[in-house]
Amino acid sequence: MRREILDLVYGTFLSILVFFSISFFTVLFQINSPINRFKDVYELKIGFPFTYYHQFMVDCPIPSSGWNLSHLFWNCLIYWIVVTGVFLLIKRID
Repeated sequence: MRREILDLVYGTFLSILVFFSISFFTVLFQINSPINRFKDVYELKIGFPFTYYHQFMVDCPIPSSGWNLSHLFWNCLIYWIVVTGVFLLIKRID
């Protein structure tokens, strides 16, 4: 019983790391991408598969931004299910 709880906690920790890593890579791709380099409009979208943060410029130096907390929740849930599920499946096979 105790080993299963530790595996679940470890899988949760791994899913948090994967979530942060993929979010960081979405930011890096938008900052240093050849596709976004030649646009006249500044726009930043963070999140995969759902965009949970969006920032853009509208004719002023102050950016407009917004969070979509339901997309953030669904992204976290998807990452947790996939990463923890794969981790537990691999642990069960061993």
